[in-house]
Amino acid sequence: MFTAHDKAAAAAIGSAVTSVLAAVTSLDSEVVGAIGILVTAGLVWLVPNKNTE
Repeated sequence: MFTAHDKAAAAAIGSAVTSVLAAVTSLDSEVVGAIGILVTAGLVWLVPNKNTE
């Protein structure tokens, strides 16, 4: 990992997880959206920033 696009990839994975969750469950759209925001934010937070040194 450790490229300039790691955080973007983490956000894309979070979006994909949200889409799959919406397709396989019967949850309200607000609940799916809230879960998606939490998953995406958590993944982006976990991925380290690229060291520019």
